[in-house]
Amino acid sequence: MILSKIDLRGGNGKLYLIDTVALGNARAVACYLVVDSNGKTAIVDTGYASSMGELIYSLNTLNINIESIDYIVPTHLHLDHSGATGYIAKGSSADIVAHVKAIKHLIDPTRLIASVKQVFGDYADLFGYPIAVDPKSNTITGVDTGEEYILSMGSVELRCVTAEGHAPHQIAVYINDGNGSILITADSVSMLYPDYPCYIPTTPPPAFDAEQAIETVERLSRLNAKMLLMPHFGISVEPDTVFKATIEGIREWVGMIKDSLDEGYTQDVIEARMIEHVKCNGLNEPIPTYVINSIRNSVRGIINYLL
Repeated sequence: MILSKIDLRGGNGKLYLIDTVALGNARAVACYLVVDSNGKTAIVDTGYASSMGELIYSLNTLNINIESIDYIVPTHLHLDHSGATGYIAKGSSADIVAHVKAIKHLIDPTRLIASVKQVFGDYADLFGYPIAVDPKSNTITGVDTGEEYILSMGSVELRCVTAEGHAPHQIAVYINDGNGSILITADSVSMLYPDYPCYIPTTPPPAFDAEQAIETVERLSRLNAKMLLMPHFGISVEPDTVFKATIEGIREWVGMIKDSLDEGYTQDVIEARMIEHVKCNGLNEPIPTYVINSIRNSVRGIINYLL
């Protein structure tokens, strides 16, 4: 479902927010489509493999099919961001840009699938599983830690920068649009779901690193973007507010969960405590199930980081 369109400055192209309707939930997982003035296309994140039908439908409403995708930029390997990458690659000759640490898992997702099953158990079946990218058919360019890669589409340039912390294989994408520069954040910022607008840190297992995550947010904030395109979920024109809330949230949650661990609470109890914490600081209405699952996942990631 196409929810928003941004006209890039000077008629250089367009940006579209696509709701992947992940696991049947609207406004939970977004990907972003960039179309330059000559019709070249780049998709930043692809959603779950199980969301492919919704993604294809959304592209078709713009008269774009899988075969015509020129570039795929999976910001990191978590399946709500990269799950459909192999399927799009298989149906196109698209070039791929990803973190250098992600490349081997895009080519052979065996260990990635095993890790997802270990973390989520049978629930992972709902996500769908990635398929391998053939590097002979789809060129893959890696962005190494501390470096960047400029993807020139013609009238639009995507500046791919590393953004570790949420995961060691994450990149973000910066688009210099004159006075309205744009940052596609990946999961470097907190979740802020429209249907439950309370900041929730994105701190999942198995490799969340709080210090790296905060360093990444501070570095990305210095890009002076005027607009953030967030995967969870949507567009913000208040970058400073989002960046500040992200850093404060990480520090608060790490501190609270450390205290709970020191007091001997189990994981289940800590998850329940943090759900209640979000409820007390949020809205006077039930928390949607997918938001509760996000909270649980973030708690597990912090516990894994602390232990």
